[in-house]
Amino acid sequence: MRCLIIHNPASGPSSDEIFAFSRALSRAGDEICMRFIGAGMEASDATADATSFDRIVVSGGDGTVSNVLDCLRGTHIPLLVFPSGTANLFFNNIGNAPEAAALAAACRRGRTASVDMGELFWKDEAGDIQRHGFIIIAGSGFDAAIMEKAAPSKNDIGEIAYAFAALATPEPQVAHFTIEHDGQIDELDGIGCMVGNTAVIQNDINLFPDCRMDDGLIDITVIEPAKTVELLPTLLAAALDPAGKGLGRPQFKMFQAKEARITCKPSLGMQFDGELIPNNSGVFGARVLPRCLDVIIDDFSKLNARNAG
Repeated sequence: MRCLIIHNPASGPSSDEIFAFSRALSRAGDEICMRFIGAGMEASDATADATSFDRIVVSGGDGTVSNVLDCLRGTHIPLLVFPSGTANLFFNNIGNAPEAAALAAACRRGRTASVDMGELFWKDEAGDIQRHGFIIIAGSGFDAAIMEKAAPSKNDIGEIAYAFAALATPEPQVAHFTIEHDGQIDELDGIGCMVGNTAVIQNDINLFPDCRMDDGLIDITVIEPAKTVELLPTLLAAALDPAGKGLGRPQFKMFQAKEARITCKPSLGMQFDGELIPNNSGVFGARVLPRCLDVIIDDFSKLNARNAG
């Protein structure tokens, strides 16, 4: 077996676990190639010869995983996500057992499920169109503000950095969102607009109860105008009903679509999968890329067994 491991050594507190994984994976006759991305090697460089490998392992946080998987969309190479980052939300949505030895066994077995990816478009300040795939959530407003404030400390203190960042944003800015989705137009005021490919965040809380990573849809949510403390009903609903099937998500207005164009006035900060987008103009679009990734799963995976191959 030829396996390519793409690792970000600066990804987070579990970064060194990838070496235990590689030892557990290796057998006589295997060729294991490890590439370290960062200064001097971008995701596009690391994946240039991806189709010559039998398996690809992506090790890092959600931003790293998003960047690499964007380069691998449509290749249908069996892909294993290894959780080396701070939050590892995409890995948690897949639901594999997290131990290095268990992930090595799953990688060798190579059982896969086909999942979607989102694709984000935005205009920069020069009016040029930029794009990037996303695997979790892209958005404008409150969530981007949290990501920006958490960035300096998340590698040092972990996921609590996001809670501190939320508390440091007591009065999020309100904007007007015009959402054109699959032939419909909705206009709403809110403190943020999120577009999701997956929806389970920390503590197994599902932000968008109907969201699935294999349904051929993106989930769009506008958060009603509120101070941070006024989001308590939504926080309580999430704590009492993590799946969101009973209490829903108060203060969230939700849509599902295959494609959407969103205008935000005034322009707010944007992010995708925790990566900040500078100099956006307040106009962005998103669409689903149906089942363009084949992720390796094990018997514990949350993905529907009927999609397994």
